[in-house]
Amino acid sequence: MQAYLRKSLKPIGKTNVDLAGDIAKLLAAAPTADSPLRDAGASFVPVDSDSRLALLKHEHPTPDLAAPLLPEILRDRLEQVIGERDNLEALESQGLSPTRSLLFVGPPGVGKTLSARWIAARLDRPLLTLDLATVMSSYLGKTGANIRAVLDYAKSVRCVLLLDEFDAIAKRRDDDGDIGELKRLVTVILQEVDDWPSGNILIAATNHGELLDPAVWRRFDDVLEFGNPSPDLAFACLVDAFGPQAPDAGAWIILLSKLWCDRSFSDLTRKVHALRRLAIVSNRDLGEVIGERLAADLKAGPLALRRQAAELMKAAGLSDRKVQSLSGVSRDTLRRYRPSTHDSRAPGG
Repeated sequence: MQAYLRKSLKPIGKTNVDLAGDIAKLLAAAPTADSPLRDAGASFVPVDSDSRLALLKHEHPTPDLAAPLLPEILRDRLEQVIGERDNLEALESQGLSPTRSLLFVGPPGVGKTLSARWIAARLDRPLLTLDLATVMSSYLGKTGANIRAVLDYAKSVRCVLLLDEFDAIAKRRDDDGDIGELKRLVTVILQEVDDWPSGNILIAATNHGELLDPAVWRRFDDVLEFGNPSPDLAFACLVDAFGPQAPDAGAWIILLSKLWCDRSFSDLTRKVHALRRLAIVSNRDLGEVIGERLAADLKAGPLALRRQAAELMKAAGLSDRKVQSLSGVSRDTLRRYRPSTHDSRAPGG
């Protein structure tokens, strides 16, 4: 019905501007404001009929949630999606719907879930996350019923719905290893994405885009590719992770952001928190702990990585003795490196 009304707006507007305006307001408010389920909250979240476990995880919006660390092109796209919600009536008056569905693709720990949570917080709406373990029933036909219950509920309330691990329920239909029920489930999901109400946002996230049915990609309004952080974003992530101890870490952060450039945001945060905990429980200087951990990482790494680390350490102003101790690269090899700059914050001198 919404799609039909949206297509009818332009011809109606040529003969009856007031009626077109009223329809635009109605579409912008869908689902209707008097829906009894609009603010029902977590207590009415659908449950599996056998286990009685909730099929959705319900998160209330977090005020002042920090924006995720993302490349500018991704951040701008998310900002546009949020901004469209402030201009629903203007969009509908032109026969346009806002972005209703997003597909997040990328490896684990690069900000997909955090971005969904941030969108929900900015829109002051709950984030509903599909509980995949509960939804995937061992009983034939139950999985489809559970998915329909989740989608019907999410369409009836103002929310952001996150379908995490989307590849588990939207796999390629030419996969011979799947039973017919899961293949039919893909068709159901595709239809639901097409019919998703413009007042809500559906976000699907996957670590394995190659497993998705080809038709899935075309159904979403936008597909956003997430990746591991650039050195600049890795540096910002490390500064955040070190928190109040960032000044104590000094130039180690510069070094780590280059050596750990292939790590995800969550990996970087996890490693830094482990270092900070170790420094506290062992009552040692943070810089000493970082150097020790770095030496262990380099010892297990290839020679090319150790040479790169040695070059960075020399550029940061460390002595030959210290560089050799940490990197395992001999002094003779070190003499080939000439520091391009001297950083007054050089670690561990």
